[in-house]
Amino acid sequence: MQTTYKLKAEELNNDFLKSVKVLFHGKVIEIAVSDVETEQEQQLSTLPRKAGALAGRIKMSDDFNAPLTDFAEYEK
Repeated sequence: MQTTYKLKAEELNNDFLKSVKVLFHGKVIEIAVSDVETEQEQQLSTLPRKAGALAGRIKMSDDFNAPLTDFAEYEK
C-alpha cells in the first residue's frame, strides 16, 4: 500500500505522526522526503526561453581558442 501526503513542514506535528502509526500499525514503513515545486515555480520552469536573451552580456577573451599552456606537455 502506498499513501502520499503533501504538506508544509510546519504542518508536521504529533497528530500527523499518530495518524501514520494508526494507519500502518505493525508494518514497516519507508518515509521519503522531497521538496515539491510550488505551482508558480512549475509555471516559471516551463516558460519558453527566448533565444538571444543574454546577447551582449557574455564576453569571451580574445585568446579563447588559444592553446592552454597547462596542457603543453600532453601535445604531440
